[in-house]
Amino acid sequence: MSERIVLSESECDYSVHTFVGFGKKIKTVPRGWALNLHDIRDFIPVLRYEFQCYILINDIISPCRIKINPRIFYRSSPLRVHLEKEKIKDENKKIPIEIKFNKERLDKSLDNFHKENMNYIETKLLVGKSFNSKGWGLSKEVVSQIFPMDAYNFMFPVYIDGILVDTRINLQTRLFYSSNELSEELERLSILDPKQKVDARIIINEDYLDMINSFKEEHISNKPCIICGNLIDKESKSNKCFECLDKELTVLKLKSILEFFNPSESFFEEDLLDLGYTKGQIMRNFRKLEKYGLVSRSWDGQFQLEDNNVIKDFINKWG
Repeated sequence: MSERIVLSESECDYSVHTFVGFGKKIKTVPRGWALNLHDIRDFIPVLRYEFQCYILINDIISPCRIKINPRIFYRSSPLRVHLEKEKIKDENKKIPIEIKFNKERLDKSLDNFHKENMNYIETKLLVGKSFNSKGWGLSKEVVSQIFPMDAYNFMFPVYIDGILVDTRINLQTRLFYSSNELSEELERLSILDPKQKVDARIIINEDYLDMINSFKEEHISNKPCIICGNLIDKESKSNKCFECLDKELTVLKLKSILEFFNPSESFFEEDLLDLGYTKGQIMRNFRKLEKYGLVSRSWDGQFQLEDNNVIKDFINKWG
């Protein structure tokens, strides 16, 4: 991204108005805010560029959605001093903001931006905790292919509580996926190495999905899984199929539960929360344990581990 151009107030012919707050969770005065999408729709028409798409990772395709969160930041020390005084007077104050811009120039930039002919975007995504958050922040290189970022590569003149300052716009853009299968695959990769990055293909054109499915079929090899015999993706470095690897991952989850509870023992979600589990961890872990018949759940929400023979056999086979 090139250096931002300072846009003078005299060059502007339009403005949008919104309000922001000091924020109750921070002690200092913020240097920036997320902006109300409805208030700024004539400036940043977010809904025009947010869309449903698909993502392909390790031969798993998941529906996903692009979400754009515009934020505004300032550097002015006099404004910061002013806001600090205002916060002391009333920390619940609604701060008025007027963003000025050249609408004719902006509309031209937006109209000249096209992504219709794009089938997909290739990128690399950090595994990290993406199995938990079910999403990633997207790089500028990716975002610039789906959103006209150059249209906002300016320092915009903005009145914040009546004080004119130069500000920059940050377009925080994230992708969120919905597939539990992809979440389980990313969790498996995270256990191996959370710092690794995976090749990802963000599919923009739905018609391209047919080509992707053909691509997947071409990548099936004759190499069988050493445990069950199912065919393995020819690009996979493992000699085991996903289902068998998934069962091995489930053993790790099962052993962590057995540190606190014995086979055939019953317990509630509250017991797990007291031990430090989060609701998300409980949902993911016990979905797998239920999938392989290692735990059951009664109508009142009580969990019960299977008997010692069932658990021992599963661990011996897959541990």
